[in-house]
Parts: sequence; C-alpha cells; structure tokens
Amino acid sequence: MLRRTLFGMALAIGATSAPVSAQRAITADTPPAGRFDAANVPPAPDYDGPAHWASLPWIRDDGDMTPQGVAEAQQLQAPVDVFFIHASVPLRRAVWNADTTDVWFNGDVGQTTLRNHASAFNACCAIYAPRYRQMNPAGDDPAARELAYSDVARAFAVFRARVGDRPFILAGHGEGARIAQLLIERVIDGRPVAGRMVAAYLVGTPVTHDWLGARRAIAACSSATDNGCVVSWVSRAEDSRRLRHRPPILCSNPISWTTGPEAAPRSAHRGAWMRNGAEFPEAPRAPDAGLVSARCDRDGVLRVSDPGGIYAALAGPDGSYAALDIPLFWMDLRQNAVARVAAFLAARR
Repeated sequence: MLRRTLFGMALAIGATSAPVSAQRAITADTPPAGRFDAANVPPAPDYDGPAHWASLPWIRDDGDMTPQGVAEAQQLQAPVDVFFIHASVPLRRAVWNADTTDVWFNGDVGQTTLRNHASAFNACCAIYAPRYRQMNPAGDDPAARELAYSDVARAFAVFRARVGDRPFILAGHGEGARIAQLLIERVIDGRPVAGRMVAAYLVGTPVTHDWLGARRAIAACSSATDNGCVVSWVSRAEDSRRLRHRPPILCSNPISWTTGPEAAPRSAHRGAWMRNGAEFPEAPRAPDAGLVSARCDRDGVLRVSDPGGIYAALAGPDGSYAALDIPLFWMDLRQNAVARVAAFLAARR
C-alpha cells in the first residue's frame, strides 16, 4: 500500500521551484508479516539516559528548529515543559513495532514530526519527546498499540520524576495524540498531576464529545487562554466531502482558538511553516502568513481553504490535510502555546 506520509512530506519541502512530482514524494509502508507476537518484539527503551529520547531540552536536536526570522529557542530558560508524543512514520521493515535503536526509524521521526510538529512548542517550553516502539501504521493490532502505549507511559513517569512540580503541556499528533488520550484516561484525569497540565494538544485524531464527557476533570478548551483542557482539530480541504460516518468531534480552530462555526479569516492567520528538505544544512524558510482561512463544520472537522503551493501538493486524494494539521498553523500554535502558558503562570501568582 502506498500512502502520502510525514516522511514523504519532509522530502517534499525543498526549493519552491522543484517540480510537482518531487513535491509529491511518497514512501511505501511495509505491512507487518504475520500476527503480532509478544515474544518477538524489539527491546524496551530505557528512559533513564538520553539515548531513547528523540528530543531533550539540553541537547541540540530537531525540536530546536525555528523558521527564518524567528528567534532561536532557549529551552533551558523555559518555565514549562512539553511532553510530546510523535506521530507514526512508515516502518521500513515488515514488523509490528518499531525498534528504537533503528537509525532509519529515528532519522525519519526527527526529520518529520519533530522538525515540523514538536518544534512549534519550543518558544514556550522545554521539549521532551520519547522514542517509543510505535505500531506499524500499515497494520492494526490492539496488542501492538498497547506495547507502544506502555513505552510512552514509562517515559511519562520518568519525565514527571525529572521535572517534579513544573507545569507541563501534553502534545501529540495522529497516533501520538491517540496515545496521549490513553495517558489522560489512565494517568492524568482526576489525579493531582492534572493540576500541573497547562493543556493537552491532541491534534490530527478525532476527540469525540462523548470521550470528553467521560472525563472527570478535563474538558475542551473554549478560548485561547483556557487551561487544564483539551485542544484538538482534524483538518480537511474546504471542498472535500462531508464525513458522516463518525460522531461529532471537538474542533478547536487553530486561528481563532474558539470551537464555534465562525470562520477565521486569512488576515488572522499567523503563518504556516515546514522545514525545507530532509537534510542539513539548508537555510530554513520564513513562515507563510495570511495563507488560509479555517472554520469548524457541523461534525467538528476543521475546513481549511486551499493553501496553494507546496502545501496543497501534500493534501491527500480525499482532501485530507493530515500531514499538514500542524504545519499549516505552525505560527498560530507557537503563539497560542506561549499565551496559554502565560495565562497558566499568571493564575498561579
């Protein structure tokens, strides 16, 4: 099966003069061979040292990326931390779960989801992003997903022990956001640690109102500075077909940070951004401000106007902007994380 992937996205972000075929780079998923076997999984990562962390605040890594014209991050001075769970990337072997010592897997994670997603939080926060035995996106098995979750849960425990009583943001995209939902269910909601959570950004996965209603102390964020709440959106092209097969989901408009149907205009859009290319040392691009408008439809899907250029080339054939949920609103998310952290800290004074 071929699908447009986040790794393909990174390869596609070269010079804007590149031909369309180059901008539509794709990577083949390799489906797992046979059934999941718990006796034949990669070794568990050890989070006590730095080797199994994809991003740490005191190490120069892909989480430090900033666009041209944006000040370099000073994570060691940040008053808040972010625990970031990366999206799935294609696995190049016919296995159920990734090996966190695989240099190709680690490179793909860094060059895509960390550069283009986690980096949006480096103005507000010190970034901690664990490597974990992610499930192969070309397969689906509850046990394989639970193995991935078990790694993230252990990493979160190590993270909390290290940062102590410091406030934190929980963030993830796609499969990473789904795992973050499990963390909220099993470890955070209704427990003292919830009082330290500035917000949870669960992007690129459907967060249903039923799921939110089942939470004891965590609800949807309804403004740009609400705290202790959930932000989520799933983005699609404005003219793509309506999705009628799912219950209504939470839609946080990442331009206005409201949840209503009112459209946020292009003039309010702070900027899209993706890191050009898959390799160093090319210079970063500047953000693209005023590029799109966005609105939440009746089902909770974020409808986004045509961004054009390299961004439009990465839309799915069904109008999905899954690869662009964060890059289209990179500067908006960056500013909002700063504002939300400021509101949280001000309320504690």
